[in-house]
Amino acid sequence: MSADVEHLTCQQFVEVLTDYLEGALEPGERGELERHLVICRGCSNYAEQMRSTIGLLSRLGDPPAAEPPSGALLAMFRAWQAERPA
Repeated sequence: MSADVEHLTCQQFVEVLTDYLEGALEPGERGELERHLVICRGCSNYAEQMRSTIGLLSRLGDPPAAEPPSGALLAMFRAWQAERPA
């Protein structure tokens, strides 16, 4: 990223937003991104939507474990085998 905030484009912002939200940016990059947030309403809204989505997803927890596909495949194979002529 450029040291001049005017050169930070919305595309560049979107490309590094995940790093920003994870706290993985260098202080200079973080400051530049935060300045862009102040002047760009669209990116500010986008960042807030991402924060909200991450927050909501974290409240869902882990999905329940699905039955291994091998059980379903085995049942299909047995049904197919039973239908085959001897």
